[in-house]
Amino acid sequence: MRRTKIVATVGPATTSPESMRQLLAAGTDVVRLNAAHADMQTHSNNARQVRELAQLLGRTVGVLVDLPGPKIRSGVVLGDAVELATGQEFMLTDRDDGKGDALHVATTLPDLAHWARHGDDIYLADGEIVLRVLESVGNDVRTEVVRGGMLRSRKGMHLPRAEGHVEPFTARDARALEMAIAAKVDFVGLSFVRRAEDVERVRSKLPKRGLRPALVPKIETAMAVDNLAGIINAADAVMVARGDLGIQMPARRVPLLQKEIIRLCNLAGKPVITATQMLESMTRSPLPTRAEVNDVANAVLDGTDALMLSEETAVGLFPNEAVRMMSEVAESAEGWPRQRVDPAASVGADSDRVAWAVAHAAVQAAEDLGVAAILCPTRSGDTAHRVAAFRPTVPIAGISHGMPVLGGLSLVWGVQPLLIAENADRGEQLRLSIAAARAAGIVRDGDLVALVFGSAGPRAGSTDSVRIVRV
Repeated sequence: MRRTKIVATVGPATTSPESMRQLLAAGTDVVRLNAAHADMQTHSNNARQVRELAQLLGRTVGVLVDLPGPKIRSGVVLGDAVELATGQEFMLTDRDDGKGDALHVATTLPDLAHWARHGDDIYLADGEIVLRVLESVGNDVRTEVVRGGMLRSRKGMHLPRAEGHVEPFTARDARALEMAIAAKVDFVGLSFVRRAEDVERVRSKLPKRGLRPALVPKIETAMAVDNLAGIINAADAVMVARGDLGIQMPARRVPLLQKEIIRLCNLAGKPVITATQMLESMTRSPLPTRAEVNDVANAVLDGTDALMLSEETAVGLFPNEAVRMMSEVAESAEGWPRQRVDPAASVGADSDRVAWAVAHAAVQAAEDLGVAAILCPTRSGDTAHRVAAFRPTVPIAGISHGMPVLGGLSLVWGVQPLLIAENADRGEQLRLSIAAARAAGIVRDGDLVALVFGSAGPRAGSTDSVRIVRV
């Protein structure tokens, strides 16, 4: 059974009910909706469709809405793609006429000319195309193409001089966040986070009561790397966004940064997603390159909780094949022994120490006794989170009556979310948990199981007990 989770981005290739059903059936654990593309109503409809299809398939599938952030983008290109040749001149304009071509394209940065200086490099298509500034002409900027390539509509644009001065949470982000909250999504991705305060600012805008979406800051700026510890502490989960990170700093640094970010997230007990170009060749080919297979496997060996597909499933020709390939590679890599981290050793909050110690004891007891599975009845998801952080060799079931809780567990390494009926009686809750695990095929009659739970009743976050029982 694969423990590493797969996040798949939905786009034109996978938005129809049948194509989305196939994407989920192929093994997608979390669907990503990119708010930088399409309108909020479309994303809201897609979120609802994911829920409905997951229910039909008898699965729990999480929904992640990725806020657009202040990312600068190019405008619409006629025919959706145009080839820029090295050495040609190319004009950037702040007037989006929707008719970009081989000679010009709009940008979303209204004061582009203010930030562009003669000799500056501007990166288009997330770094694939490089322009060099020749001069400003009014509000437009005339450039020379120093590295050509294919430019598609609304691709990322990087102006190093401007990016440190742009607000990380925009009015567009606020609208997307409102949609995400209304749609009851499980995760919200935060783009171009620079410091912990950026995460807390968004958290202050979430509802004060009830279950709220988990916040997933994306590490994709040099400043975020400098403030990494604080961001991880403020986050519910973290994404290693390697594309923009590889533009913000030398690409050679990204592999080691990936390992360090994953290590720190593992120690903090925070889920971490590794993203960008993982199987990019499968956008056009039914098979990945050997280098891509190695990349996916190494992310798993690094300790990532989840792997993310972007264009592969949003606009690719082989979205389902990409999910299945990633699943096969991840499961294979999971068979390789790796050093276990000890999140409990780094937890600073006194209020968490009992819960972390109980989770650690449960994993140790489970492996010493050869139990079939660790069952975590939970009202908040925290118990399953903590158990998973120790990377046990036996299956983990996160069991709850609340679908939002189960959705939040869809990103967590090794956790299979299971639904049970609401019941305030502790004994009945444990009985229902065992029955759900048996129905899911996780345990069989005669197996030993470890139950990890809170004896304090309905209060969330009260994990303090481990019980070993024979089914």
